Amino acid sequence: MGYRSDRQIFPYFQPILSADTGKIYSYEVLGRYSGADGQVCSLGNFFEDNATTNEDALAVDRKIRRLAMEQFARENNGESLFINIRLQWLISYSDHPESMPTLTWAKEFKIPPEKLVIEITEDEFNEDSEPYLKVLHYYKENGCKIAIDDYGKGASNIDRLARIRPDIMKIDMDYVHRAEKSFHHYEYLRSIAAFAENVGIEVLYEGIETKRQLEICMDSQGKYYQGFLLSRPGPSIAAARADQRLFAKKFDNFIMEFRKNVVNTNHLRDVFETKIQEYISGRPPAADANEIANTDNYLETLLQFLPENVKRIYLCNHQGIQISYNIERTRGEISLLDYRNKNWAWRGYFQKALAVYESGRKSCITDIYRDVTTKELIFTFSYLDLPGCFLFIDIQDTQG
Repeated sequence: MGYRSDRQIFPYFQPILSADTGKIYSYEVLGRYSGADGQVCSLGNFFEDNATTNEDALAVDRKIRRLAMEQFARENNGESLFINIRLQWLISYSDHPESMPTLTWAKEFKIPPEKLVIEITEDEFNEDSEPYLKVLHYYKENGCKIAIDDYGKGASNIDRLARIRPDIMKIDMDYVHRAEKSFHHYEYLRSIAAFAENVGIEVLYEGIETKRQLEICMDSQGKYYQGFLLSRPGPSIAAARADQRLFAKKFDNFIMEFRKNVVNTNHLRDVFETKIQEYISGRPPAADANEIANTDNYLETLLQFLPENVKRIYLCNHQGIQISYNIERTRGEISLLDYRNKNWAWRGYFQKALAVYESGRKSCITDIYRDVTTKELIFTFSYLDLPGCFLFIDIQDTQG
């Protein structure tokens, strides 16, 4: 049964945890009403219903917002408050933003504006976005933060994001859920977090319902976390509870796993470096890189000397130009593919190898990534101590 105007409406609060403290950073305001049987029901369907007029939605939202801010002023212990506001509700205040109800109530309840996060959906922006930007800028001038909700959903647009310049980006929960089964969504989460960090935006993952989803989000390096796994919405801020033990344990496990991976990576690098040095000591390479490239038997024999999970090996000069064939192993068969004169200086693995070479080390190994052609999980080992060239070895991740 849907919401009726004669029913009691009130705010609920869902905690948001922060990675830097492991504690509750903020609460998101959610609308609730009392159902016919006294059950607490979400107002989500009311706000999303096409039959709900803008005026009715605004009236209900303002009532919940005021009640939430009044309660927050009484109960909070230094946390902040996320408030969802439709952009269309702000347009009438573009010429007098100082009279916006949220800021008026903040003064009335003595809430520092720095404790308020105004949450909007960026796809509500249209071509005439200047009035919206003016209002959002006023919020920020007064100390409020701006959060973009459901980023990645629908028509997310980098141009709008650049104009809004939000402080916090909330990742659409569908991406969090799909990342459990899809490496495309998983890598998309990681790329969003990397982009946000580079431009100074903090990332919030919402809708976390499973431990695996939490692990994926932590691996993607966001700062804030929200979802039923950690805490369910409730009527009280003072009595709000979050599973901080689970949160802390998962972070401890994440750090332990990261350290283990570093140790394993360094060990693997040392193993391959030793293996190649052993091979070279018995078969000194030619003094000139081009001579090495012209003797592909040298590389073919080296490939047979290396573990079975090595997919291919090849040589590049210090400018990133490939000077040998690809010596590839597929189901035990070795083949030569002609990639000579291809320039790989733009690839991340080559740039890492060059940086390591300039530091004086003999070898390095990349993080795991997916091969463009085969989609297999691989990592690239680079040996940098050959005369005039780098040796690259693509290794299949047998754990993936």
